Amino acid sequence: MAKAKIGVIGAGWWATQFHIPHLKERDDVELTSVCKIEEDELKFVQEKFGFKHASTDYKEMLEMEQLDGVVIASPHFAHFENIKAALAKGCNVLVEKPMTTNTKDALEVQRILKEKGVELFTPYGFNWNPLMAKAESFVADGILGNIKHVDSSFSSSLVDLFQGIPLSESDEHTFQPKASTWSDPSKAGGYGWGQLSHMFAGVYKVTKLNPEKVFCLSVPSPTGVDYTDAISIKFEEGSTGAFSGSAYVPKGYGGGYNIRVHGEKGALFLDFEINRERLLVRTNDGKEINEETKPGSGTHSYSTQAPINTLVDICLGKEYKNHGDININLKMVKTLDAAYRSMKSEKLESV
Repeated sequence: MAKAKIGVIGAGWWATQFHIPHLKERDDVELTSVCKIEEDELKFVQEKFGFKHASTDYKEMLEMEQLDGVVIASPHFAHFENIKAALAKGCNVLVEKPMTTNTKDALEVQRILKEKGVELFTPYGFNWNPLMAKAESFVADGILGNIKHVDSSFSSSLVDLFQGIPLSESDEHTFQPKASTWSDPSKAGGYGWGQLSHMFAGVYKVTKLNPEKVFCLSVPSPTGVDYTDAISIKFEEGSTGAFSGSAYVPKGYGGGYNIRVHGEKGALFLDFEINRERLLVRTNDGKEINEETKPGSGTHSYSTQAPINTLVDICLGKEYKNHGDININLKMVKTLDAAYRSMKSEKLESV
C-alpha cells in the first residue's frame, strides 16, 4: 500500500493532541519527520508517535527525507517562514491558523503556490462541517439574490489563554499551549488571529465576498492583546458586514458561532451554538428551507480529523475538497491585518 510521507513542524499542544493522533489513525500514512525546538520534548514526541526522523531545526527536518505533506502547527509568527521552506521542497501544506500574520506574506504564499503547483490549506474545522457546505450552496444557487449585509459572531472560553495563563482544558494533555502564542501582541497574539480567523474563514467560504475597508474596536487583555473585537466591513461588492468576537464565555459551555447572510431575495441563518444548531433560509416570497440538524452538530462537532484526511488524500492523489484554501486564507489575513491596524489608528483602514 502506498503511504503518504508526512512531516510535522511544531509538535506542541495542538499537534500532539489532535493532528498527529489523527494521522496515526490512518494506515496509509508514514510519520516521517518531526520538528520541535525543545530537544527533550522532541525526543519524547518522536518515541511516543514513532517518527523516523526528528530535528530541532525545521530546515534540517525538511532535508532528512522527501515529504509528500507537511503539517505546520508552530506559533503564529513562524508560519510564513515554515510555509516557504515546505513549499520550496515541493510539499503539500496544512498550516494552522492564521496562515500568515500580514497581507504581504499572504500574497507571497499565493505567488509561491502558483509557481510550485502544490496545495495549501488551513484546517478550519467548521468549514468541513456539512452545514457550512450546504449554506455555501444556497448562496451560490442565488436563493438569496445579491448579498446586501452579513453579520457573524464567534465566542469562546479563552480569557485565561489571552492573558498568558495556561489553558485549564489542557491540564491533562501531553503539552499545554504556549502562552506567548496567544497573549503576546508582538507575536500575533489576540482574539482576532487566534479565533476570528475561524469566523472569517467561514464567512468567506459561504459568501465569496471581498473585503475593502475595515474598522475595529476592541477590549484589551492585561498583556495588551484583544479580548473582544467589534468589526465593521465594507465589501467590494457594495455590501456591509458587522462582526463580533469575545473570549468571555464561561468554561464548560463551549462558545458559539453564527453567520447570517441578508440578500435581496431572502436571508440565511446558520448557527453552530450548542443546542441551537440550525440552518434556515427564508425568502421574500414566503418560502422556508429548514435543514435538519442534530444536537451536537455545531460547536461540539468541531474536529480537525477531516482536514487531516484531506491532506493525506491530496498527497496520495485521491479526490478531495479543500475548504480552507489560499483564497479563503488571503481574504481572512487581509481582513484581520486591517482590523489590527484599525485598533491602533482608531480609523477606517483599507484592505
